[in-house]
Amino acid sequence: MMLQRSLTGVLGLGKHSKSKWHNTVPAYLSTKSDEIEDMRNTLGQQVWDASIKKFQDLAERLCHHFEVLSSIGFKTEEIRDVLAREPKIFDRDFHVLKKNHTNLLRQMGDHQGRITAIGAPNTLIENSFITNQKIDYCIMEMMMNKPKIARSRILQCSYSLIKTRHKFAYRSGLYKKIDSKNKEGLINNPSIPDLFFCSDEIFLTLFKGFTLEDYVVFDSLMMNEEDHMSEEDETASNDHTDGDDTEDENDLGGGYKNRYSARRNK
Repeated sequence: MMLQRSLTGVLGLGKHSKSKWHNTVPAYLSTKSDEIEDMRNTLGQQVWDASIKKFQDLAERLCHHFEVLSSIGFKTEEIRDVLAREPKIFDRDFHVLKKNHTNLLRQMGDHQGRITAIGAPNTLIENSFITNQKIDYCIMEMMMNKPKIARSRILQCSYSLIKTRHKFAYRSGLYKKIDSKNKEGLINNPSIPDLFFCSDEIFLTLFKGFTLEDYVVFDSLMMNEEDHMSEEDETASNDHTDGDDTEDENDLGGGYKNRYSARRNK
């Protein structure tokens, strides 16, 4: 508990230098000599030293990622929220965080991209192609605008979950097709939380006459359909050997939109 309190204090030093951050744990412990002596006697010197080293390393990693997130515009409270929601950020190279953050701003706009990153911090560490797939699907199939995508936190979900749940609801008649001009049908459709932020069992309570087995079979069909489309993409890519249609690796979203549009027009 004492070490946890010390580590928590690291984020309170957001305006100080990294050297002060790194020394937060030993500095805190130096004020608790009696408690330290009791813990050392209980754990043994070797275990105690290993514990201190572990927490110092964790504090240093925490501070480094704190600095990276701060450098791209996140406030202290936002950083705390992001790290709490997505601890896997600690395992990612900071170049990946910056690249994915830039991709979010490009796809969603500066303001909505920021809201998205805070609400769905998994977008900072997942493959940007996957993030762009989800954004494109929400816009083109579900007729969601970017502010709603950002506020709803739907990008927390995997692409396969978004597609499968939406398709299942649509084909069962629960989710109505939305007219792109007058948004007819939008109000009567289930909410984002009801569709995506629940277990399969709770999700199926929205439908009459469907079982979990029905949903599992449908999920498998969706996966097979996705695999088939991926094979089509790979075949089409191999057919273009002149290099004229080569996509910029930093513009994956645009490339996906072109392929997705082609599928819809078949």
